[in-house]
Amino acid sequence: MPILIQSTVSSKKQAQKLAHKLCKKHLAACVQIHKIKSSYFWQDKFCKESEFILNIKSKKKAYKKIVKFMEKNHPYEVPEIIAFKIDRLNKAYKKWLKNSCKNKF
Repeated sequence: MPILIQSTVSSKKQAQKLAHKLCKKHLAACVQIHKIKSSYFWQDKFCKESEFILNIKSKKKAYKKIVKFMEKNHPYEVPEIIAFKIDRLNKAYKKWLKNSCKNKF
């Protein structure tokens, strides 16, 4: 089953580094990077920051390995790792995603 995992980092360089490693290890078929503005509380302080969101496209079987990878490689003390099931996907893209995530999970 295909999934979409989201995470954020504070710099484009960090986002590109994580994206490259996830794809190189075949944990992700594709990682999209977008610049965003985030508002949140951290340690009782209100923050408004520019961040980069990673949309990580993968397979459900890879989720635990991706979490382990992100916890080890992510620069934040508390990394955002949110997963969504992808209910609908065109056949050709689904086949490509499946073949791109070659690892046996």
